[in-house]
Amino acid sequence: MEFRQLEAFVATAELKSFSQAAKYLYLSQSTVSSHIQNLEDDLGKKLLLRTTKSITLTPEGETFLAYARKIVATKDQAILSLQQTTKKLIHIGASSIPSTYILPQIISDFRQKHPEIHFSIWQGGSDEIAELLLNGTMDIAFTGKDISSPLCESIKVCSDHLMLVTPATEEYKKLRDSHAKISDILKYPMILRSNGSGTQFVASKLLEGLGIKKSDLNVIAQTNDLESIQQMIVHGLGISICSRFSTQNLLDSDKVITYPLDNANMRHFSLHYMNIKKSYPTIKLFLDYVQNLIDEGMYK
Repeated sequence: MEFRQLEAFVATAELKSFSQAAKYLYLSQSTVSSHIQNLEDDLGKKLLLRTTKSITLTPEGETFLAYARKIVATKDQAILSLQQTTKKLIHIGASSIPSTYILPQIISDFRQKHPEIHFSIWQGGSDEIAELLLNGTMDIAFTGKDISSPLCESIKVCSDHLMLVTPATEEYKKLRDSHAKISDILKYPMILRSNGSGTQFVASKLLEGLGIKKSDLNVIAQTNDLESIQQMIVHGLGISICSRFSTQNLLDSDKVITYPLDNANMRHFSLHYMNIKKSYPTIKLFLDYVQNLIDEGMYK
């Protein structure tokens, strides 16, 4: 097994195209295909299902992709660290909601004051990010799930609550106008976040509180792609339980209908870090900066 094989597999799985992966890696399409074939031969497992119109992961491919991403990311970070030995670098792992909607503004404002500090950012599920923090790959984790370790400390940055989001089709408008119960709306086709997602974890607890099991739901799709979930809802495919952050751009539109859910299931997005690293000058500077924003009421 070689790095170039893993890179070819990860790129093809992410882009769902041999040709796009070839362009991304500056290789020929035949070379990318050969790398993946050799990788499958080495593993003795089929990772990708190829058709003339699409590329999908096999169950073995789904499992292996998570590990391959980590290996490729670790290699990239190692190279970046060597290339930037004169730069101060912070490795941050973030789950999808904070990575997409919260962290960019924090880093942008922080670097206006500290342009000498650079960031390496890895997005993944909350469970994956916790693992990367605990094994030392990441300096800071930014997630909506607690990380249970006596060696880990946290700073609560902001709160989040979940909302039930449905299409704004006539069918769902009738449900809204008839003041249908949440439990009745949840019987409609459902789009879920992937396992390992903090949002899915909280949503599962909320459903349990309503006496609803996952097996009771009419789940038609499960993905960790926030934009994909939005588009599936907008196009009438089904309903979903979403973070308020991921629905902000839709709240003032007539494309969706939203229902607030029980605030007892409110969660917090927190910065997690190993206590052995909190005194590192660069990490301490960033943590102190975020804590100051919180103290000033910038995040709630």
